[in-house]
Amino acid sequence: MKRTMFLAYSAVAYVLGLASLVYLMGFLANVGVPKGINDGTAGPLWLSIIINALLVWLFGLHHSVTARASFKRWWTRIVPRPIERATYLYMTVALTGLVIYFWRPIPGTIWQVDSSLAAGLILTAYLATWGMMFASTFHFGHFSFFGLSQALDRFRNRPEAPAAFAARYLYALARHPISLGWMLMPWLTPQMTIGHLVWAVSVTVYVLVATKYEEGDLVQELGDDYRRYRDEVPAFIPGTKSILLPRTASSPDNHD
Repeated sequence: MKRTMFLAYSAVAYVLGLASLVYLMGFLANVGVPKGINDGTAGPLWLSIIINALLVWLFGLHHSVTARASFKRWWTRIVPRPIERATYLYMTVALTGLVIYFWRPIPGTIWQVDSSLAAGLILTAYLATWGMMFASTFHFGHFSFFGLSQALDRFRNRPEAPAAFAARYLYALARHPISLGWMLMPWLTPQMTIGHLVWAVSVTVYVLVATKYEEGDLVQELGDDYRRYRDEVPAFIPGTKSILLPRTASSPDNHD
């Protein structure tokens, strides 16, 4: 009975997780959703900037804190391991709703692309970036990334496969393709408002700060394998040396 409940719990989390990403895609494009990034009643400028930046960082900190090995060791004492990832998804969905609900639009156009061809190309690049991020989840095992495989293994009484380090596919080109996508997509818009710019800058700064500390955890967990990988593969942009994430010493700072 418990195994069936775990599987149902995780399946609902998977559907809700994908739905929240689709909504977020529409939110940032300001199209096809009840509330987009430029929708709503504007408030005082500086208060709106502060609130919006804090919302973005709250969303990021949720990912960073729950991804830390120390948090997971504590968290799995409360939440059974087969549904730990699914529970993370429920939390992510709730936080996504919180960010969207409390987001304050800030009018004022930074740039506006009037050419329908250019706007279409920007939208295509935007959707392609989302596609890259989605494709990156298959590196880890898509259903494992979204918490479904863990519950399915428990349902089948099959031991969970141990995580293995491998630099394949997009991860052979850049160490953090999903983080790269989070940084890129807010800038890929034919209309950049002040509010949209706050999101773009906040996400970019957060990812650059958080990734440095998260890499420290990866070095501690994977050791020399990850050090070699870090030396051979750039952090974000294929074919370049990392200047935004300089190499740390053999015992890097540990933070997510």
